[in-house]
Amino acid sequence: MVISGRKLLFIILCICVTTAVPAIMGRALFLPATGRLYTRASQYPEVVYVPNYTEGPYVTARSAVLIEATTGTVVYGKNERMRMHPASTTKIMTALLAIELGDTESTVKVSGKAAGIGGSSLWLRKGQQMKLGDLIRGTMLRSGNDGCVAIAEHIAGSEKDFVRMMNLKARKLGAMSTRFANPHGLTEPNHYSTAFDLALMARYGLKYPLFADIVSTREAEVTLTQGESEEKRKLANTNWLLWSFEGADGVKTGTTAAAGYCLVASATRNGVQFISVVLDSDARWSDSARLLSYGFDRFHVMTFAESGRTLTKIRVEGGTEPEVGVMSQDDMRIIVPRALSHLIEERIVLDEPLIAPVVLGQTIGRLVIVFDKEELARIDLVAETSVAKLTLPRLIVRKLEDTVRRRQ
Repeated sequence: MVISGRKLLFIILCICVTTAVPAIMGRALFLPATGRLYTRASQYPEVVYVPNYTEGPYVTARSAVLIEATTGTVVYGKNERMRMHPASTTKIMTALLAIELGDTESTVKVSGKAAGIGGSSLWLRKGQQMKLGDLIRGTMLRSGNDGCVAIAEHIAGSEKDFVRMMNLKARKLGAMSTRFANPHGLTEPNHYSTAFDLALMARYGLKYPLFADIVSTREAEVTLTQGESEEKRKLANTNWLLWSFEGADGVKTGTTAAAGYCLVASATRNGVQFISVVLDSDARWSDSARLLSYGFDRFHVMTFAESGRTLTKIRVEGGTEPEVGVMSQDDMRIIVPRALSHLIEERIVLDEPLIAPVVLGQTIGRLVIVFDKEELARIDLVAETSVAKLTLPRLIVRKLEDTVRRRQ
């Protein structure tokens, strides 16, 4: 296989970065307070925790987390940063890299090594061929370990180099307590992740329409060819929550003797999406359903600003226009416990007086969100148009126009 320049550069970066992985793995991670206020983790990515996030529904899982997908806010956690065997939830990262680096229309040829991998399988045979898009879909639906190795060899040239890519991508996403040793999740001593890290990966993946479509698919048909023969296979998703929970739209199951029963799940209702992760669960379906229901029942997303939408107007002194619209350049949404909504305050702080000239995009204030007297978040507000300085000739013309209007 010929490796493109982009993939080769990615591999080289992987080799350089992963030499530092052992040192990173040994560091203690910030654990937020669980008191009455929102708390903010200091590591990348910046993560916000709702008040008392460790309180919530009972789950049998040894480790669990629930986050809101748009904001990434953690609304529930139980040992969410404990390193655990991830089993086939590993395949979330495999699918991500395949989508990002591969051509879904390209043809994958199955090697003997891929066909010989044990565990859950797509029943691939050496020499069979299929489109990468079909292989990703089949691998995620049926959790095929053989499909993962075939993907790895197709994307990176070897399974070893693909695993390096996986570890680099995990670092980039902030999944600092994750280390992959293979692309499928079969148990190995140095293959681990956390509920929190898996939620980060799922949240990132769900931003890709193709990834979101694949993990929400209940059943699919894929085509394999070998020589002149063609074979079609119908596959059903191993994630039974897609059939049983309202709004369920992902993501991935995982099961091994070491990991127990695992599930990364997602669901969307009324435009709000939650992602739950349960690891080593005695009842992964009910645990996940209980967490997702808790999210929808107890929390809602408050939108304080939308990019490009006028929030207010401010007077401009000495300008060709008497005032200018104020808007946010970014969205501001915050996940709020329904029972604590009354503690949220919105404050617009403007830089007054505003004197012309004013330039489009000029920062002229801030939107500050306060929770229980403490600042929770802020965002800059900018001028939505330019306002030129009022010159003497223009001032004379304006006064004449005003005089004429008064006389009419």
